[in-house]
Amino acid sequence: MTAIPEVVARAADVDDLHARAREVCARINRDHAELVEITAELIESELWAGVGIRSPEHWLIVRAGLSPGRARDIVLLARRRTELPETTEALMAGRVSVDQAAVVARHVPATHSRAAQELAENASVTQLRRVLPRYSFTDGEPQPDPELLEEESTLQMATAEGRFTLRYAGPAAQGALIEAAIREAKDRLFRDGQTDATLADGMVEVANRSLGAIESSSRVDKFRIYVHLDTEGGWISRGGRLPKHMVDRLTCDGVLQPVWETEGHPVNVGRAQRIVPRRTRRLVEARDRGCRYPGCSTSGGHVEVHHIRHWRDDGESNTWELVCLCAFHHDAHHRGEFAIAGDADEGDGLRFTGRGGWLLTPLVRSLHSVDEPTTGPDRTPPQFRGPTGGRLDRHQVDLAPNHVRPWQAWTDRGDREAPEDDGAPRP
Repeated sequence: MTAIPEVVARAADVDDLHARAREVCARINRDHAELVEITAELIESELWAGVGIRSPEHWLIVRAGLSPGRARDIVLLARRRTELPETTEALMAGRVSVDQAAVVARHVPATHSRAAQELAENASVTQLRRVLPRYSFTDGEPQPDPELLEEESTLQMATAEGRFTLRYAGPAAQGALIEAAIREAKDRLFRDGQTDATLADGMVEVANRSLGAIESSSRVDKFRIYVHLDTEGGWISRGGRLPKHMVDRLTCDGVLQPVWETEGHPVNVGRAQRIVPRRTRRLVEARDRGCRYPGCSTSGGHVEVHHIRHWRDDGESNTWELVCLCAFHHDAHHRGEFAIAGDADEGDGLRFTGRGGWLLTPLVRSLHSVDEPTTGPDRTPPQFRGPTGGRLDRHQVDLAPNHVRPWQAWTDRGDREAPEDDGAPRP
């Protein structure tokens, strides 16, 4: 609250920041539009394939440095750009963001593309996500392809600074099943005397039940939680050090398996064993936490340990010469689609090189040259107005099919100005 007088007193500076941000947002939107066009060309030509790349989305993750979610949005927009020309044009002009456009592409059929684009220019991403999935696009027009619009379920897990983060996104039916299981587990904890149990405690209880139901000893070993110990305490994989009370509790009733170290490094077996010993495999899996191929999201539970220098080429079963790969990329490597070199014990010590000699890293720092002018006679600064904000409910939205003129859809709307007349005759 103390900052409000300062903001009022510096109104000119605030207006300047708004203007600069508006230009930057529009430029970003136009750059995303160019990336959509590049992706469309990539899909049509199928030049994304090979060298271990799974899909156009994976190509964008590796080459453009995008997150999996943003890569899916770009590919979806590329596939639907001809069905949603108004949204594509608005993105190219900088009037909508890629996030706004992606919600339209995910939920709106081609028959309502014009009205959806107009809504997108005036609604936030949150508003669009709230309204469009529940909107009934009737009027006898064809619906969008469900296989095209329905995303697969995703689950992201990460540990940093001693905190574990989990994020799940999927169909509502699956979400309802997961929610019911967690709530039932929380209720059971409450009935058993843990009256302060939370939903988070319920999720941990669901996990305990699943692991407790394992009967096979080999599966118990595979899915056991391993705590790394030293004279100063313990840690789990790369999750950071655990508090002493938690280490004491975890080791009180656990199975201890020592890993011998020399000068701070685990004792390796060299060429004494071709098959990677179980203790070494655990160290490698804990280090890599999944497939090390750039952009691959396969988790640690579904990987194979690979010798960077093949055994037949005098490779050794030492941690720096072992790397985790998923089955897809393990097979692709042995087919010769890409090469691996470097020290796997170093966080950035590996180099993946495609068959054509391309280094599998992001291509460039930006989509434009640093010397390319963003203003001047040859490039008019695009404009990004941004969403109006406020609350938006589904019953407030009336999206007309494309065959209905814009002025017809706004005739009975008194809450905002009608769009300019496009010259079409009125009755």
